[in-house]
Amino acid sequence: MLKDSEVSLHIQVKRILSGKTLRGSAFGEYSGVGGGCPGRISCRAYQRGCLACCRETPYNSSMMTPIVTKQVNYQDQYIRELEAVVQDVAAVGKEWGILLDRTIFYPEGGGQPGDSGTVGAVDIRTTIKRDGNIYHITGSQPDLSRGETVTCRLDWERRYDYMQQHTGQHILSGVLHTLFEINTVSVHQGETYLTIETDRADMLQEEIEAVEDAANRIISSNIPVTAVEVDEARALAMRLRREPKVSGVVRLVRVGDADTVACGGMHTASSSEARLAMWIGSEKIRGHLRLYWKVGDRAIQDYREKTAVVRVLSDLYSTPLEGIVGQAQNRLEQMRILRQELDDQERRYAALLIRNLASQADISGSVKIITGDFSQEKSGFLSRAVQQIPEDEPILFCGIQRVGAEDIRWVIAANRDGLIDFSMIRDRLFKIIEAKGGGRTPVWQGKGSKPENGAEFLRAFRETAGA
Repeated sequence: MLKDSEVSLHIQVKRILSGKTLRGSAFGEYSGVGGGCPGRISCRAYQRGCLACCRETPYNSSMMTPIVTKQVNYQDQYIRELEAVVQDVAAVGKEWGILLDRTIFYPEGGGQPGDSGTVGAVDIRTTIKRDGNIYHITGSQPDLSRGETVTCRLDWERRYDYMQQHTGQHILSGVLHTLFEINTVSVHQGETYLTIETDRADMLQEEIEAVEDAANRIISSNIPVTAVEVDEARALAMRLRREPKVSGVVRLVRVGDADTVACGGMHTASSSEARLAMWIGSEKIRGHLRLYWKVGDRAIQDYREKTAVVRVLSDLYSTPLEGIVGQAQNRLEQMRILRQELDDQERRYAALLIRNLASQADISGSVKIITGDFSQEKSGFLSRAVQQIPEDEPILFCGIQRVGAEDIRWVIAANRDGLIDFSMIRDRLFKIIEAKGGGRTPVWQGKGSKPENGAEFLRAFRETAGA
């Protein structure tokens, strides 16, 4: 029978310890030993027979014992389906995590994403390792009971893709180090490409191509990829490409003589399964060069897609592969010339139109006042019109142009200093079209939100400018 002091201990733990909260609602109501206590798996007081159950129990990690999940995927990374027993279900942030007695799901780590798939009928978004526990993450509280046997199924296509990426990364990092003594600072296995951040600020194109060629020779050599566990001292004595980040027992992954490094990820059984490694680009970040790669089936698909693009361009330009770049450059130059000719034509047109309007403009004193709605002209016409105002006589210009159904652009310009005090007319004009904007002599411009009042805006400008 449980001693009163032990019950008291558990009650005190619930009241005073701070930290994470395990929600008892995940496990049902209390039903005696093995019942609903949220801490029933890990709490040492509970394991001695404590019946002091509550629905929310604070805990301190020093009192918790991780649930040991056997990672069967380390024995055989090609197992796609496995039966396991549910050990617990716990809230993990805003999601839920399923803990099993064994698993084939790889938890996120070392740049490799966690596995997805199903546990029973529950969809698993990802897998993570936290506080020694492996959580199979799902969005909503799963309807699973402790002790229930479930079938685990991997999203195998996704898992195998990342096995290819990880194997390719080992080969590439090994070649970078062997050929040029370039170290790998960090890696990221994304959904579309693999990145390797190096400790070099830059690399020559010939160096990158040499790395690519050497990596593909290793891939095509069908070298076994093996894993072995050794103690820390032996690992350090092996002069690995990178010192282990863990202590105690160290898992080493070896690609023949090409690379040996501490790693807990999933890899293919041979280098040939990585199929192909293709460099697709680089960028500089934090003083380091980051290399972008396509590996495995992704590289094959990338090759097919780019070949399809080349085939289409070859047909469009009526030229073989080697002539495509030259044809594209010629077309770009032709377009540049045509664009310049079009700009010249539009400037000449704007100049003729403004001179014609000036010849018909109202005159206030010695100042001609040009106004117009240029909504029928091409976008950008107002800017060209302002540049074409004649300089041989004093002119004030006010133009509007609709932009879509709900906006209107306005421009006011003067070809002499002192022809208009914009601050004196601003408030009256802005109210009419609910305008915003400003500027300084000799041009003011902006937009308004009442294009239907454009004619009134122009009329008010003529009245105020001529006053």
